[in-house]
Amino acid sequence: MKNEILALMVTLSMCSTGWAQTANFVDRTQKKLNVAIFVFPGVQVIDFAGPLEVFAQAGTHAYTVGEKPDPLKTAAGLAITPDFTFDHAPQPDVLVLPGGDSALKEMLNPVVMKWIVETAKQTPQILTVCSGAFLAAKGGLLDGQSATTFYGMLDDLQQLAPSAKVVWDKKYVDSGKIVTTAGLSSGIEGSLYVVSKLLGMGRAQSVALNMEYNWNPDSTYARAMLPDMNIPDELPQGLPKGSDLLSSSGDRNHWIITVRVPGDERAGVVLKNVNASLTKSGKWSEAASPGENSSKWGFTDRFGAKWQSVISVAPGQEHNSVLTLKIDRV
Repeated sequence: MKNEILALMVTLSMCSTGWAQTANFVDRTQKKLNVAIFVFPGVQVIDFAGPLEVFAQAGTHAYTVGEKPDPLKTAAGLAITPDFTFDHAPQPDVLVLPGGDSALKEMLNPVVMKWIVETAKQTPQILTVCSGAFLAAKGGLLDGQSATTFYGMLDDLQQLAPSAKVVWDKKYVDSGKIVTTAGLSSGIEGSLYVVSKLLGMGRAQSVALNMEYNWNPDSTYARAMLPDMNIPDELPQGLPKGSDLLSSSGDRNHWIITVRVPGDERAGVVLKNVNASLTKSGKWSEAASPGENSSKWGFTDRFGAKWQSVISVAPGQEHNSVLTLKIDRV
């Protein structure tokens, strides 16, 4: 039993380093890359922890850097202590700027911005995650570059960096020295891409496999391009309180949403209220006179593509109704 436990511990140790299956193929004598990951109060956990896991498993020297040496709380309430402060951090080969709601506050911190700008001058590769792109933009690192960020902040990024080409249809964008990624899990994909860029595709693939992460470098998934992004914010206002989202799924050309509507309110009344909310928004136009239980709408998205939508309400179970919203590219 003792030998079996020891064998299991060895296996777990190999897994934790990321090379359980590929250790024999890795040259561990080469110089380790320094990967500095900026952390700050309110940082999004996956934004810094995802890249940290990827780069650590890739065999780099990955470490966190904060303005102060004191423990800080992440957006999720996790307490972490930076490995280094600005004054004592090793010079990185890769600088990671994660996001979080408070990243926008860090833009107003002159000490932080000075460190980012000065460090970036000497760093060959920069990676931003989510709203970390705003830190790069504030420092002038996105001027004249292609870049992306969290899907709900793309227009804001364009305002902050008017000379940048803001990209909507990619999860990460390589502009040479700087790689920007969309939100949250996009930082994992961007980190794998940077590993493939600096250390080879084989290294990145083995890290993804060991993490059991289904990485597809050719994926066309981009949250900002999904049709439900075009649903007017006013639509839920037409639903009674207690309505519950049952499902929301599709692809770039089609989307279906179903909502449970509570109570004994007649389907026609529910539909009338939803139609009124859509009309109020002014973003969709009614394509035909509404029927008793369904209505048709049309709209043109920001890229000029035309869409059609059908909204229907049908009786559900236990005195509930089910509203179905279908969106299709014309």
